[in-house]
Amino acid sequence: MFGASRVAIAVSIIILILIPQLASNYVIYVVILAMLYAILTASYDLLTGYTGPLSFCHAAFYGLGAYTSAILTLRTGMSFWLAFPITGVWVFLFAAAVGYPALKIRGHYFAVTTFFFGHFVYLFLLNSRKLTNGPLGLRGIRPPDSILGIDFSSLNASYYLVLFFGVLIVVFLHLFVKSRIGRALVSIRENEDLAESIGINTSFYKVLAFSISAGLAGMAGSLFAHFFRLLHPSTFAWMISEMIVIMALVGGLGTLIGPIIGAGLVTFFLELVRPAPELRFILLSIMLILVLLFEPKGLMGIFWRIRGEK
Repeated sequence: MFGASRVAIAVSIIILILIPQLASNYVIYVVILAMLYAILTASYDLLTGYTGPLSFCHAAFYGLGAYTSAILTLRTGMSFWLAFPITGVWVFLFAAAVGYPALKIRGHYFAVTTFFFGHFVYLFLLNSRKLTNGPLGLRGIRPPDSILGIDFSSLNASYYLVLFFGVLIVVFLHLFVKSRIGRALVSIRENEDLAESIGINTSFYKVLAFSISAGLAGMAGSLFAHFFRLLHPSTFAWMISEMIVIMALVGGLGTLIGPIIGAGLVTFFLELVRPAPELRFILLSIMLILVLLFEPKGLMGIFWRIRGEK
């Protein structure tokens, strides 16, 4: 089974590499969007899927990363290649400062707290006219500077840039969840009190997972800003956080690959029903309910059931 999984992953990567050579610009655009959501859901899975706390503010860190990277390049003339890692570190540190007191709250109280925090960040982006240009949004964001003769203002080059960083982030998350720290996170998810009783510093590990998850979301935001080159606060409203949660649930929390698959399926589903905008989220909700009624562990749970593994 392990060998088959490796083959499936290798085939998926090859298909993703070939898409710009075979597909239309519209398909390439949708796949880029799906890859950005895949980064977001994979990073979200580190917190909720592997550690346990349910969060509704992932879009806030996505937005903070996008605006931070855009402002650094617009206001200071900084190169994307420097702004990108700085953005990740800044959002990581900001999330640590927020998460340290917030994660002392458990269960649905923490979930509600993150919901209001996410809405607060949205309102901040919307009303800080001098910093973010408020409801007018930020325009004129530059694409990444050319490197090795590659012009990242082209659609294909942007596609491969997002794919490269997407694969890099997913590989990092895979190695992280398989490490000793990852095992500690799973023990916290299963029984936080028991984990604490055997000497695991649960507060430290929860803040670490929250901060890494947020930092990676911030880096996804940076990629978003320099691909679309236009930002508006509504792009990072609370509904985006809800969508990330839905994508992760559809795919299967605590599996890493499941939320990535969920991100791809939900993104393409929403594009298919774009002609009927009033039905998009109704149909999405119905799809989520059907998946979870049949298998609470999402699509990965259905896969395991078919394989007879769980």
